[in-house]
Amino acid sequence: MTTVTASGGRGPLPARPLAAQAHALRAAAAFIEAAGIPGLSLTVDPDQIVIQVPAGLGGPAARTAAVTLLAAAAGGRAARDARPGPTRGWVRAEGQIAGHHVRIFTPITKDTP
Repeated sequence: MTTVTASGGRGPLPARPLAAQAHALRAAAAFIEAAGIPGLSLTVDPDQIVIQVPAGLGGPAARTAAVTLLAAAAGGRAARDARPGPTRGWVRAEGQIAGHHVRIFTPITKDTP
């Protein structure tokens, strides 16, 4: 199999798109299992892993804590989105899981319980 080196020295990533996506899915599954937070929404796109802490997993403080925990495990840092628009106030983070870019977020709005 042909591989390319992941940025940050985290090991080789498969060069073929389907193999890379499968690698990302396995890595993300292991990551969320280790985190021990049930009910997360996971999407593996060709260029990133997206993990959502859904509104149904507790109040804003609990979801913010979950994003903070996941962000730290992925080498990132959680922060509120201050940009104007519909995601203003959401808590977001970015990091890496096994060499794959990961985006972690939870929706927080004035209407969110």
